[in-house]
Amino acid sequence: MSNQDVLVPIDFSASSLRALDYALEMAGKEGEIYLLHVVDSDLVARLVDEGFGEADDIVGRLRQRAEERMKGVLEGRHELGERLKSLIAVGKPFAEILKLSREMDFDLMVLARQGRRMGDIEALLFGSTAEKVLRGARIPVLFVPNAGVAARSASESGETTME
Repeated sequence: MSNQDVLVPIDFSASSLRALDYALEMAGKEGEIYLLHVVDSDLVARLVDEGFGEADDIVGRLRQRAEERMKGVLEGRHELGERLKSLIAVGKPFAEILKLSREMDFDLMVLARQGRRMGDIEALLFGSTAEKVLRGARIPVLFVPNAGVAARSASESGETTME
């Protein structure tokens, strides 16, 4: 399993950064890794409804913040050079992830099982972004458990983790 092009959806949570570490192992020496952050259009709509500004302004600010955070992630892994690329999209996260995974013909997707939005009633009723991606994916998907979950499971079974 080497030299694969890997898509890594990222929300900058510790779990999604951990998924990136797994992707680095899976991609091999020649494979490319694409980090994808999606500015959530539903969040933008809620912010507009609450009077926080116009949609274009909010998207611009969220995109700028994502670009700054993405730059930090890339700089922290500068030794990978051109193998690590970043993408920022606007839309429903699961839909954008699935769309880009199809359009760009990735070999594998690696994502955190649970990102920032934990305990949301929408996730309870309709499933998490990760679950929606798994149901709609046409490529292999590797789910990376949260660091705390992996450490707990390993300690219960006597194994070590990739931390």
